[in-house]
Amino acid sequence: MNREEKRALFSFLAIYTLSALVLMGIIAVLYYNKAVSEAKDICKNDLRSTLLMVEMDLRKAAMEDRPFHFTPSRYKLHTGLFDTSRRQLSGNLHYTDIDFNRTMIVKPQYVQIIKKLDEPVLGVRYLVAEDIRLPLQQHQLKLLIALTIFISMLFVAFIGYWLSRLLLKPVRKRIEELDRFIKDTTHEINTPVTALLMSVSALRKKGCAEEKLLSHISISSKQIATIYNTLSHISFESHIPKNPVRFDLKKELQKTVAFFKEIAESKKIRLLTEMESTYMTMDKNDLRKLINNLLSNAVKYSFPETAVTITLKEGRLSVKDEGIGIDETEKAEILKRYKRASEIGGGFGIGLDIVNTICKAYGITLQINSQKGKGSEFILDFSNLMKS
Repeated sequence: MNREEKRALFSFLAIYTLSALVLMGIIAVLYYNKAVSEAKDICKNDLRSTLLMVEMDLRKAAMEDRPFHFTPSRYKLHTGLFDTSRRQLSGNLHYTDIDFNRTMIVKPQYVQIIKKLDEPVLGVRYLVAEDIRLPLQQHQLKLLIALTIFISMLFVAFIGYWLSRLLLKPVRKRIEELDRFIKDTTHEINTPVTALLMSVSALRKKGCAEEKLLSHISISSKQIATIYNTLSHISFESHIPKNPVRFDLKKELQKTVAFFKEIAESKKIRLLTEMESTYMTMDKNDLRKLINNLLSNAVKYSFPETAVTITLKEGRLSVKDEGIGIDETEKAEILKRYKRASEIGGGFGIGLDIVNTICKAYGITLQINSQKGKGSEFILDFSNLMKS
């Protein structure tokens, strides 16, 4: 699975799971509020029934003219009996810091209902019932909902991943077929292009054909060779072993400039060079792709009858053109694959993506200076590759 497919898969999963999480969150809040409301109603009913039972037992003892004996096991909830001075006479309350001016007290740890008798009964003026179950029930309910959401999210993520892989399967198959076609085509292109370039060189030496005709064939062959290099990077990059060697960057640049000179001259573009010997360690194939794409873009997007200046000094390579330029807002986007500066120059929009990828792989600093309509300058700093 390539980078774009992974990004699409993770984006789909993120949207799918987040939307499911929002929906489950709404359902959970509604369920929690309903369950808490029902629990509170049950709590109030139990508190009132407990108070009623205590009051009935208290009045029965008064009617039978006998003392009241408090039996905790008889009542569903904790209770307390207080006299007129609000002193506890009996009971099993957990919390005795009671505001007797209120009829109900709701705290995070408990809920209490206070009833004031019209007249004291056997010295009892206040009855208090206490329920400590509601906070615990709320806590357990929150844990249950959180656990349910967590398990549901795992299930949703699994289903989402399975569905996304299922949906991407035919797309993946088509991509693999296309990749195979590109690889086969790229492999087949190399032989005739090489043969063409060698034939042009041989014909020139023998003087067997018109120079203008040979120039057209040579330029076209070199343009196809540039396309081949781009396609080979996409098709075979991960399979080509790296072979870093120490060499003079100036000599490699001179070869590349010579290669593009004929193409540049066809657009009446001058290639100006100012280079000094710069020894560095790098895979030569990667270097050729790097400078080929920079020079190819410079020639492609330059205006006719202008100059492309190649400067190599103190480990810094500058390729400056006098072309269409890049808008300030497009600088970050221009390095992405299939992004082109203009539809006019053609191409695949892969060149600068290759440049950026190679720069990142070798730690080469890439700087872009550009002004729309006035040209661009690409500066590469090879300092870290010059160390022996």
